[in-house]
Amino acid sequence: MSADPSPNHRPKRPRGRAFRTADGRVLRVRPVRVDDTEALKRGFARLTPEQVRQRVFHRMTELSEQAAHNLVHFDPAMTAAFVVVDEDGEIRGEARMHVDPGGQSAEFAVVVDPSMVGVGIGRALMQRLVSEGRRRGLMELWGSVLADNALMLDFSRRLGAQREAVPGEADLVRVRFDLRRPLRSYD
Repeated sequence: MSADPSPNHRPKRPRGRAFRTADGRVLRVRPVRVDDTEALKRGFARLTPEQVRQRVFHRMTELSEQAAHNLVHFDPAMTAAFVVVDEDGEIRGEARMHVDPGGQSAEFAVVVDPSMVGVGIGRALMQRLVSEGRRRGLMELWGSVLADNALMLDFSRRLGAQREAVPGEADLVRVRFDLRRPLRSYD
């Protein structure tokens, strides 16, 4: 009779839900972990200055240690955060949602590595956010998008989001996903 292999000799199992990108790569979407701090900083460093501005609404040149710490240490009752990682564990996309005080909706944000835009990472992250929002009983995910962010506005439109003006903020558009309806499919 042979003994079970020790835990140190078992092959490591990939973490997260696998999906295939439009260009054939297999990536994984999973929750953010505390040990993602350095990978988040590296991922931020790969973003273009315009992506940073469109994500945080101002210019930043680096993700500080404190900001990275805050991205991995959050109240899970109010926030959910997910990343897409490649086989090396590098973060290629990140999305999060913050539940509004009334508990019926949540604000969301998504960002994708500029070298991998258009291959399905944003969609995988939105599907994960929608699933998490539904699990929490939310009715809606919403996001504020700069009016000049055509890529995000088109992305959200293709997935079925409604758009509306933000009173007093001519440079912002609010996109809303009704969680009682499925995300639209697109090619």
